[in-house]
Amino acid sequence: MAEPPEVFVSYARSDKERVLELAGRLRAAGVSLWLDTSGIDAATLWGEQIVNALESAKVLLLMLTGSAVESKNVAREVMLVSERNGNILPVHLEPIQIPPTLKYQLAGIQHVECFSQGDTADSLKTIVRALQRLGVKVAPVAPEVKPAAPAMQADTSASAGASASASASASASGSASASAEPSAGAERGALAVLPFDNISPDPETDYFSDGLTEELIARLSMLRDIELVSRSATRQFKHAKHDISAIGRELGARYVVGGTVRRFQDSVRITAQLEDVGTNRQVWGNTYKGKLDDIFEIQEQVAQQIVEALKLKLTFSEKVSLTKRQTLNAQAYDLYLRGQEYLYRLTKRSVERAIQLFEKAIELDPRYAAAYAGCSGAYGQMYWLFSRDEKYREKAREMSFKALMYDNNLAEAYTAMGVSYFIWGKFAEAGASARKAIELDPDDFIAYWTLGRIHFANGEYDLAYDVYQRVIKLKPEFVNAYSDLRMTCQRLGREQEAAHARSELLERMPTYLLQNPDDARQRMLYATALAEIGHNDEALREGTQAQELSPNDPAMLYNVACVYSRLGEPRRAVEALGQAITAGYENFSWLRNDPDLDALREDADYKALMTGR
Repeated sequence: MAEPPEVFVSYARSDKERVLELAGRLRAAGVSLWLDTSGIDAATLWGEQIVNALESAKVLLLMLTGSAVESKNVAREVMLVSERNGNILPVHLEPIQIPPTLKYQLAGIQHVECFSQGDTADSLKTIVRALQRLGVKVAPVAPEVKPAAPAMQADTSASAGASASASASASASGSASASAEPSAGAERGALAVLPFDNISPDPETDYFSDGLTEELIARLSMLRDIELVSRSATRQFKHAKHDISAIGRELGARYVVGGTVRRFQDSVRITAQLEDVGTNRQVWGNTYKGKLDDIFEIQEQVAQQIVEALKLKLTFSEKVSLTKRQTLNAQAYDLYLRGQEYLYRLTKRSVERAIQLFEKAIELDPRYAAAYAGCSGAYGQMYWLFSRDEKYREKAREMSFKALMYDNNLAEAYTAMGVSYFIWGKFAEAGASARKAIELDPDDFIAYWTLGRIHFANGEYDLAYDVYQRVIKLKPEFVNAYSDLRMTCQRLGREQEAAHARSELLERMPTYLLQNPDDARQRMLYATALAEIGHNDEALREGTQAQELSPNDPAMLYNVACVYSRLGEPRRAVEALGQAITAGYENFSWLRNDPDLDALREDADYKALMTGR
């Protein structure tokens, strides 16, 4: 078996021609190289083949140009190698300034200049010697090898093999696809997967049964011959005691999957059944018992037996998708599910707890893409909602890159990247990432929420209105969306709808705050809504309590300004706004569009504060 190439070449797609020329010269000099020649960019594949090549290489040969230092994929490759203390040899193909994002990784190491035509041979010798010092073996050079030819020869075997494998896979899929007509044994119709009931002694393990339901839906959604009822529709039947067939008819589904989950310590017992609503008969059912470590095999068995019961024939790629595992570590999977449950409570304490759980999952499985995505999302929400500490923003970006690095087809990874771009003020990139997430998972309410906030910040209120309506439909208990919808309706002049959204917020918030008394942000949003309807004393009480819970936080000080503005106290509102900006608040596009601050727009102190911003 051939040894893997010892040098991984990292470069920007626009530099392909000159990189291939230099790569040909290096191969001719006896250097074993791996480089992708397919022109991968940030919006397409960046996956396992590249990760494996990076991890097996002794040196990352970094081809630096103006395009390369702006390339997201180049940044990912540098970050991955730097994190494992690998060797990097930067080669400057043109004079450039190293940007702050790469300065740390490229500080204190040798750099080679290779942009003067007159000293190409000397630069080549310098690169080869530097690679040898970093442990790269240089093969003896056969005299008949021509320098320009090797760009497509033996050392591209990894790429060639991948292409051949991809062609074989495509051929297999095409062949299977031709014969993959549904069997006449089962009538066609929509399939609904109901939330599995948690019958465990500990009700706190709800996250586990919810996670199993989500995983089953995710697996079945990859199959073209299954028409799935959306999660937003089936989620409302969690804890419902209705007859399954009746629920199926209400959902317009021909088939319904339901079941129970019982977990005690490390033991798991799962029952699942498939019912035909048309005949009111059970098509299939089974009970699975095992340990937590058996959970992945159980998940695969449930999905496969549903497919068999429906008499579906799968393509080769669908069979692979049905058995795909995000992680092989059951403990990491359990930590991830718990982290998801904490994250979507969106209180400061719950998000902090989610970060701890995701990071522990990553510690157990350093290539767990979903855990990186969850961790990125948690850091992003921490920065946006609770504390404008730069370390949170940096971690959100870092973790989102890693999530995509390990699985570039994961909706959560694009959602996390959307949040990350949003908090960095890169709205175009944030919107593109959120839309990609929605394309992969149409029920991703966080991706929709991010998109709504982008539209609102850009003054695109009609678009924001539609998106926030979708968020509420997907996640009715998500109280943030009612506040956002209220503001959007006010900007559109839809006062009746704004009042309705505010009423929903005021109705839901007391119960929410009883359950989450330390959620300073939601308490402040509640204060704003109370001030808007003239309940000034209550608004002041809630606002004061919220500020005590989270003093000196920029986002909190901004919301204090909103409360005082609604209370008709412009001096105190402008003072709080100034404190927020001093403390680091910088989302001025949102500030300029926020109807809670409309009472300040003509205030002289407000205008002075906003000059130049």
